[in-house]
Amino acid sequence: MIEKSESERNYQELVKKYELVVQQNQYLEKLLQDEVVKNKQKDTILIEQSRLAAMGGMVASIGHQWRQPLNHLSLLMHDVREALEFGEIDDQYIDRFTRESMVQINHMSRTINDFRKFYKPNKERIPFSVGDSIEEALTIFSLSLKKHGIQVEFEYRGQQMAYGYPNEYSQVVLNILTNARDAFVQKDSRHRKLSIKIGETTDNVTAEFIDNAGGIEPVLLKKVFDPYFTTRQNGTGLGLYLTKMIVEKMNGTVTVENTSDGAKFCLSIPKATAAVKQELVSV
Repeated sequence: MIEKSESERNYQELVKKYELVVQQNQYLEKLLQDEVVKNKQKDTILIEQSRLAAMGGMVASIGHQWRQPLNHLSLLMHDVREALEFGEIDDQYIDRFTRESMVQINHMSRTINDFRKFYKPNKERIPFSVGDSIEEALTIFSLSLKKHGIQVEFEYRGQQMAYGYPNEYSQVVLNILTNARDAFVQKDSRHRKLSIKIGETTDNVTAEFIDNAGGIEPVLLKKVFDPYFTTRQNGTGLGLYLTKMIVEKMNGTVTVENTSDGAKFCLSIPKATAAVKQELVSV
């Protein structure tokens, strides 16, 4: 039997090592794929939890929006009983009753339509006005801000057009407004003020949300966008995490820093013109 030469033995050793490395790489690739699947499942669960929390907030907001028209309708119904007792019901009374009732009913119907539009996700990225999206979030949340004595300063001129998902952007703004409101309430702040400023750079449209609620503990600044991190007793810790996910899905960024008397959140989203040019270059 002819003995194998040293070169042949070395070659076979190399082949064995190569096969071992391939097997290890395949194993690591499978582990990586498993982790990717787990992360996607985790993100799906987080998004569903956030949606449930958002639905709860939506129902509460609708309740606030409906309270006044329901009270008005209740008074109208009570007035019908008294008008009947005193013989005041005639065609003119019925016309006024119908007109005032329909005003309240139409207001309630518009509220439902506003919320349905607000929570309906956009399927494709499109150019949208950052100011208009912020206004929509403020319209939804205005009663809650007023209830807690929070003064909002928001002035914008022109139509700074960004490129992304306008409804999702409004939800991001709502998350930041909710966070500011909770900070004011938690710290029992007085003279509560929230300023919103829109600006732009060469490639991005920026929106700054500046409150005077005392700021965030420095050691917690790096954690505010982590999932399940919250300083509220009944908080889910998902609002700001989902904010970061949504903004990054639009190729944007969200940052937070402390000011002299509060916190400043900054949203930065690609301009419509810059984003469209980039897509044309990529094609």
